[in-house]
Amino acid sequence: MRADFQPKPLKLLFERNNAWAAIMETTQLRDIEIEVVTKMLACGTTMMGFRQYCCENEDCAHQKLVCFTCKGRGCPSCGTKATDTWIDTNIMRLPDVEWQHGTFTMPDSLWLLFELNRWLLGKLFPFAADNLLYAAKKRGLTMGIFGALHTYGRKLNWNTHIHLSWTMGGINQNEKWKSMQFDLAKVRKRWMWNIRQYLLSVWGKIYLPESLQHIRDYDEWKRFILNAGKNAEGKDYWHVYFADPTSNAQKTAKYIGRYLKKPPVSGARLAHYDGGSRITLRFFDHNTGHYKNLDLTQKELILRLIKQIPEKHFRMIRYFGFLANRVVGKLLDIVRKAVGQSAFKRKRSMTFTLLSQRFLGVDPFSCILCGGRMKFSRFIEGLRIAQLVDHALEIARMRYVPFLG
Repeated sequence: MRADFQPKPLKLLFERNNAWAAIMETTQLRDIEIEVVTKMLACGTTMMGFRQYCCENEDCAHQKLVCFTCKGRGCPSCGTKATDTWIDTNIMRLPDVEWQHGTFTMPDSLWLLFELNRWLLGKLFPFAADNLLYAAKKRGLTMGIFGALHTYGRKLNWNTHIHLSWTMGGINQNEKWKSMQFDLAKVRKRWMWNIRQYLLSVWGKIYLPESLQHIRDYDEWKRFILNAGKNAEGKDYWHVYFADPTSNAQKTAKYIGRYLKKPPVSGARLAHYDGGSRITLRFFDHNTGHYKNLDLTQKELILRLIKQIPEKHFRMIRYFGFLANRVVGKLLDIVRKAVGQSAFKRKRSMTFTLLSQRFLGVDPFSCILCGGRMKFSRFIEGLRIAQLVDHALEIARMRYVPFLG
């Protein structure tokens, strides 16, 4: 292993130079941002609580603490496990039929509205799926759709869009599978119409960014919304992209799964972060077709990262059709049978012991001193989230020293 490699680079990014302490003291943050980052920094430490194990050999004094994890949305290790579990489950569960993936975007002039009014985001899922479900219903078919909200671009800027994956067909009333295709132009037109009508309906209920404070009445608001994304020639600049169909959902499940709980920037991109006050991120620019470097301060990168943390209880993955939560238990096995597959059986969850044996090749409950077995001794409860946050704020005030020069 290289000497400059950092095993937990995201934690280092927040902790080095007292960056997170300074941000908490000087920047207005959402409660969920403070909570998620606090849990991430405490993840795998005794502050989260632990189980204690002692060697069953009375002559051996070896003890082992297994600290609890935070299971937070901003934690790279917990996010990786949650994402891998979701991907593995859905690769096995989704029927082997033709699938198609689509990306639904909106003009950048609307992005900030959804950032400042996050309660609007939940509607984007049904707006994207609307025309697909309508087309299937007209043919008497029930299709399957799953999708993810994506709020950041390659430069970690706020960029609101939806990723959907859908079956290229559905099951009819006779429990027979029928294939079908979808019209990109109609799907795009309906997506645009849904977004525009929704934004028009919430006039007077949403917070306008500073750049739109000049809008004083509904007529001006309507003019802005209906012209959002139009170029000089009056052409609508709303991208909806359909990928080529695939024979199963494996590829799209892996693609969408990346947006489940993992932080927006991977540990690999920060693996050799040396704790400096500036960070260079490499990203692919679709406009030029080349890779570019983005130079950010430590604070800028942290603020871009935490901006992507969703509100508490917000579901980043949504399901429609025969995958909808209210009917999937009844319809999924019928669909799988119709396409010649057996009923879905859920795998057992990956335990700490199995993970250690798979990735490290060791039994975590074998005593490293005498080879005996480690047995459970006691359970210590961790701090509650409110206590963790209070502790973090107290430490921040102690560590943060404002620059007076």
